[in-house]
Amino acid sequence: MDRPKFSIVIPAYNASAYIADCLDSVLAQTEPDFEVIVVDDGSTDDTAEIVSRFSDRRVHLVQRVNGGLAAARNTGIAAAQGELVAFLDADDRWCPDKLATHRQALDENPQASVSYDWAAFIDTQGNRTGLCMAQTRIALTHKILLVKNYLGNGSTSVVRRSVLEKTGGFDETLRRQVDRELWVRLTFNGHQFHLVPRVLTEYRIHSASFTADTERMLQELEVFLARVATYAPESVTELAPLTIACTHRWMARAAFVEGNYPKARIHACKSLQSSIQVLWRDPRAPISFAAIALQVILPAPLFHGLLRMGKQILKRWFQARTPSQSY
Repeated sequence: MDRPKFSIVIPAYNASAYIADCLDSVLAQTEPDFEVIVVDDGSTDDTAEIVSRFSDRRVHLVQRVNGGLAAARNTGIAAAQGELVAFLDADDRWCPDKLATHRQALDENPQASVSYDWAAFIDTQGNRTGLCMAQTRIALTHKILLVKNYLGNGSTSVVRRSVLEKTGGFDETLRRQVDRELWVRLTFNGHQFHLVPRVLTEYRIHSASFTADTERMLQELEVFLARVATYAPESVTELAPLTIACTHRWMARAAFVEGNYPKARIHACKSLQSSIQVLWRDPRAPISFAAIALQVILPAPLFHGLLRMGKQILKRWFQARTPSQSY
């Protein structure tokens, strides 16, 4: 049989609540030339049983003992037959034209090793929250990705399989920041990234998601920086304070969105203490810090009224700027 154009690697650990929704979004793709490799990473729930109910022959289940996200993805890469490997986390979804759009992007840009798109946030019921990860259109370098993960999350990327095989895939010594470390390593070694400036991924926020545990993320950031320092020590020495500052800025924004304003203020202060450069090196920092400051000085009714108005304005602006079909 001919090899598929895409191999879709879905690592899954106790993902029974969302795996069917995830797979439905894959099987709804307008691009049909793919295989799906679900790597059940030692789940103790009925994730494997749910996957087994899918009768589509393109869906394959691989089961292994629990080894973490990087090991699960590498297991999927080893089983992949496609020219392109697309990564999708088991609690996320894709829009129907995700694969077709990335196929065109990489076919037209043979020099690019990775393509990536923008992501909209969805809640546990699968409804869009109005927030999106739409990063600045800039040429990515290892220094830029060291400071901030411009790919947003692990479900936005498509990588040429030959590149993954040559570079060894994901670093299994890391528990988190595994995507970001690979992107830094690839750009450090000269690989090019291509942005598809459309919302084609839907990123689910819930209590078990990695990004929900902000304090542990900060601890793992130190491990990530130590790993990158093994091949780019000068960059880590130069940029570690700014990287920590940008992470605190992100945590401040996350706490602000949750309505935890005291926590948002703490992270905003830590961000500025780590590196004042965050104000001009992270495009979203001034907006985040201004919103946190307004919450302190304005009466609550006025603040919440302005907040609602601002959310509506930003939502309409983003929808007009990045039209996309939702799954």
